[in-house]
Amino acid sequence: MAKTYKVGLVGCGGMGNHHLATLKQLPEIEISALCDIMPNNLAKASEKYGVKACYQDYEKMYGEVKLDFIIVATQTRGHCAPTVSALSRGISVICEKPIAIDLVEADEMVSTADKTGAKLAINQQNHVNVGIRKAQAMIKDGVIGDVILVRGRNKSGRKSGNEFMEMGTHITDMMMCIGGIPEWCSGTVYNENRLAEPKDIMEAKQMSPNDRDSGLVMGTRAIATYGFKSGCLGEIHFLGYKQGMNSNYGIDILGEKGQLAFRGTGGLKENLWHLPRPMEGLPSQLSDWKLVDTSDMGIEDPLITMYRQFIHAIETNTQPPSSGEEGRLAFEMIMGIYHSTLQCGRRVEIPIAERRHPLALYQTNIK
Repeated sequence: MAKTYKVGLVGCGGMGNHHLATLKQLPEIEISALCDIMPNNLAKASEKYGVKACYQDYEKMYGEVKLDFIIVATQTRGHCAPTVSALSRGISVICEKPIAIDLVEADEMVSTADKTGAKLAINQQNHVNVGIRKAQAMIKDGVIGDVILVRGRNKSGRKSGNEFMEMGTHITDMMMCIGGIPEWCSGTVYNENRLAEPKDIMEAKQMSPNDRDSGLVMGTRAIATYGFKSGCLGEIHFLGYKQGMNSNYGIDILGEKGQLAFRGTGGLKENLWHLPRPMEGLPSQLSDWKLVDTSDMGIEDPLITMYRQFIHAIETNTQPPSSGEEGRLAFEMIMGIYHSTLQCGRRVEIPIAERRHPLALYQTNIK
């Protein structure tokens, strides 16, 4: 008889409820316990999903309920502590993105998983999206030749500072799925129509009161370039458009013989396109882009794929997709933008030597 995995959730807000609704679809998973510091969130989730074991203290939940793994779906500032506590007890963790507030916290999370052998994954679910997997297969088969450039595209609707933390690592993770390990970053951050300055550093909630608490941020627009070990280049734009556009979100992959375009928001069956030449040409030639059939990869909600591959990693003692180390690297690609712009756009090596938050460090040095 197949094992039923007992899962706990820390954080019963919007993302937490999204996880719960998806977990309910999987017969191999039992939602065994819930935790949230807000009694109202906890009560609503308990009633909706029929979970009786409810806690406002995750330490107490870990101590009283035997769990195979937990999901941490708090806001970013609340990722590290419940994750490290669970990993220290040998409980595996899927943590929401970005991995942490800064690289110091990210290092603690990854090192704790390494020490205990518990699994850590960061929920950058497009890592296993059918469109990304199909793109990887096409590149392996030489369809577009050697990859020259991978371009990250965001959906906007936020100032760049907030977008860095909320969607940034989704994009950099997708870029790594194609480019591999990043080696350096060079970035520039603007505040409206001028270079961002120390006076522009603020808390995310100050920049956008209705957004999530994701620590210190700076700027409204940004651009960065990257170099990958594979030899390809990367670039990413955060242009701060007030109006968001979900269909813009994804990556472009430019090869020697053609291009691929992946869009991560929308239908699972229509998210990858192929252009059979290296350069786009005129706007009137856009009809040359052809939708790629991805049905041979197995169409599935990528969050469900994340859960199932995470369970497989536990069972086989292998690394899960979007592992803690990969989630940390995706975050370093974002932190590298701040490190670089504070040094007048100088190229910053990855892994980044200074693990403290660059904006917090800069504030301390100028006081």
